[in-house]
Amino acid sequence: MSIGQARTFILRGMRDRDLRDLLNASAGPEDVLAILEREQLVFTYSEFDDAYHNLLTQCQEEEQAELLKEFKMWWDLIRTMPA
Repeated sequence: MSIGQARTFILRGMRDRDLRDLLNASAGPEDVLAILEREQLVFTYSEFDDAYHNLLTQCQEEEQAELLKEFKMWWDLIRTMPA
Protein backbone atom coordinates (compact mmCIF):
# COMPACT_ATOMS: atom_id res chain seq x y z
CA MET A 1 0.00 0.00 0.00
CA SER A 2 1.30 3.42 -0.80
CA ILE A 3 0.52 7.00 -1.56
CA GLY A 4 2.33 6.42 -4.85
CA GLN A 5 -0.20 3.79 -5.87
CA ALA A 6 -3.06 6.07 -4.86
CA ARG A 7 -1.53 8.85 -6.95
CA THR A 8 -1.14 6.47 -9.90
CA PHE A 9 -4.77 5.43 -9.50
CA ILE A 10 -5.97 9.03 -9.51
CA LEU A 11 -3.96 10.03 -12.56
CA ARG A 12 -4.83 6.85 -14.44
CA GLY A 13 -8.45 6.90 -13.37
CA MET A 14 -8.92 10.44 -14.60
CA ARG A 15 -7.92 9.45 -18.14
CA ASP A 16 -8.73 5.71 -18.36
CA ARG A 17 -12.40 5.28 -19.21
CA ASP A 18 -12.09 1.47 -19.23
CA LEU A 19 -10.90 1.42 -15.63
CA ARG A 20 -13.71 3.76 -14.55
CA ASP A 21 -16.28 1.65 -16.42
CA LEU A 22 -14.96 -1.50 -14.75
CA LEU A 23 -15.23 0.10 -11.31
CA ASN A 24 -18.68 1.52 -12.10
CA ALA A 25 -19.88 -1.99 -12.97
CA SER A 26 -18.52 -3.51 -9.75
CA ALA A 27 -20.82 -5.35 -7.37
CA GLY A 28 -19.76 -3.43 -4.27
CA PRO A 29 -16.77 -2.37 -2.19
CA GLU A 30 -15.23 -5.86 -2.07
CA ASP A 31 -15.38 -6.08 -5.86
CA VAL A 32 -13.80 -2.62 -6.13
CA LEU A 33 -10.90 -3.77 -3.95
CA ALA A 34 -10.47 -6.93 -6.04
CA ILE A 35 -10.35 -4.88 -9.25
CA LEU A 36 -7.76 -2.53 -7.77
CA GLU A 37 -5.68 -5.49 -6.60
CA ARG A 38 -5.74 -6.97 -10.12
CA GLU A 39 -4.61 -3.61 -11.47
CA GLN A 40 -1.85 -3.47 -8.80
CA LEU A 41 -3.36 -0.31 -7.33
CA VAL A 42 -3.63 -1.09 -3.62
CA PHE A 43 -3.94 1.80 -1.19
CA THR A 44 -5.89 2.89 1.86
CA TYR A 45 -8.40 5.71 1.94
CA SER A 46 -5.94 7.74 3.98
CA GLU A 47 -3.29 7.25 1.30
CA PHE A 48 -5.83 8.24 -1.36
CA ASP A 49 -6.68 11.38 0.61
CA ASP A 50 -3.00 12.31 0.97
CA ALA A 51 -2.38 11.77 -2.76
CA TYR A 52 -5.51 13.74 -3.65
CA HIS A 53 -4.51 16.74 -1.54
CA ASN A 54 -0.97 16.62 -2.89
CA LEU A 55 -2.25 16.63 -6.48
CA LEU A 56 -4.74 19.38 -5.66
CA THR A 57 -1.96 21.68 -4.45
CA GLN A 58 -0.12 21.08 -7.73
CA CYS A 59 -3.01 22.21 -9.93
CA GLN A 60 -2.10 25.37 -11.79
CA GLU A 61 -5.49 26.01 -13.33
CA GLU A 62 -8.95 26.04 -11.80
CA GLU A 63 -10.19 23.59 -14.44
CA GLN A 64 -7.56 21.03 -13.39
CA ALA A 65 -8.62 21.37 -9.76
CA GLU A 66 -12.31 21.00 -10.66
CA LEU A 67 -11.64 17.80 -12.64
CA LEU A 68 -9.67 16.39 -9.72
CA LYS A 69 -12.48 17.28 -7.29
CA GLU A 70 -15.03 15.59 -9.57
CA PHE A 71 -12.87 12.47 -9.69
CA LYS A 72 -12.71 12.40 -5.88
CA MET A 73 -16.50 12.73 -5.62
CA TRP A 74 -16.88 9.81 -8.07
CA TRP A 75 -14.38 7.74 -6.07
CA ASP A 76 -16.17 8.45 -2.80
CA LEU A 77 -19.41 7.20 -4.37
CA ILE A 78 -17.81 4.05 -5.80
CA ARG A 79 -16.00 3.05 -2.62
CA THR A 80 -19.09 3.45 -0.42
CA MET A 81 -21.80 1.99 -2.66
CA PRO A 82 -23.75 -0.82 -1.06
CA ALA A 83 -23.12 -4.39 -2.15
